[in-house]
Amino acid sequence: MQTPDGGMGAMPPPIQARNGLCQLPVFGPVALKMLNLLANQEAEVRTIAGLLRTDPALSAKVLAVANSSFYGTPQYIDNLSRAILVLGFERTKSITLTVALRSFTRHPANPKVMQSCWQHSIATALLAEELAPLYEIAKDRAYTAALIHDVGRLGLLRAYGELYAPLFAAVHDTLAECLEAERSLFEMDHCQAGLLLTQCWGFPSEYSRVAGCHHGELPAAKQDLVSLTHTACLLADALGFPAMVLARPPSTAAIVAQLPVNPWNPYAFHEDQLKGKIAKQIASVEST
Repeated sequence: MQTPDGGMGAMPPPIQARNGLCQLPVFGPVALKMLNLLANQEAEVRTIAGLLRTDPALSAKVLAVANSSFYGTPQYIDNLSRAILVLGFERTKSITLTVALRSFTRHPANPKVMQSCWQHSIATALLAEELAPLYEIAKDRAYTAALIHDVGRLGLLRAYGELYAPLFAAVHDTLAECLEAERSLFEMDHCQAGLLLTQCWGFPSEYSRVAGCHHGELPAAKQDLVSLTHTACLLADALGFPAMVLARPPSTAAIVAQLPVNPWNPYAFHEDQLKGKIAKQIASVEST
């Protein structure tokens, strides 16, 4: 691992990160309750609206994002019940989680690093949503899973920012080197941290699996949620939205070449157009 001045960074002795992570406040408690509530197909609009109203600040932000250009709703939405009816359960869930994640990353320590991680998470979520039809996965489900894929990285920053932040200032040769640097510091990498946190916080198991396995050695064409998130994460890095800087990131062409092929719905990848769309949508959320 090279530091920005070209020197080799010295690693402090590793610490056991488990205790610090488990003491973190629960990520978006209302958003998490909604995630579990909407797993029940019989959930009602009034129940979801009632849950959101228990957090007035979150409710206001959800309405602001719902009316932003990020989601492009055709008409102004002025109350939570109407928002849920217009947007649907899944879209309301994804907006709530987006707002909750944004709040979690607005931490006074290491704001620049948190910002890059936030933008990487949003870019990954948008790319997963874009690619979801190729994997035969619902777009909103793909967005939600990819949005929280790096929650372990965010948790380590919240709990151990002073130790962890210098890794983001370094240029790493490969992703494997990033993960090894994390394990040298914490005796776990951010995927293992994400699995621990999502299990501690009570996330549905499919999202815990994404948080814990998204950097595993997976066949790109396998049509499941983890493989989709893995591919979207790599593509976010290649398009210029990395959490950590790699000296040798995979090219967009190499990633796109490994996408599943759907003969009934051919996919055309337009790099500049997609990159501009992601940047615009990130700016839209950040302005609300």
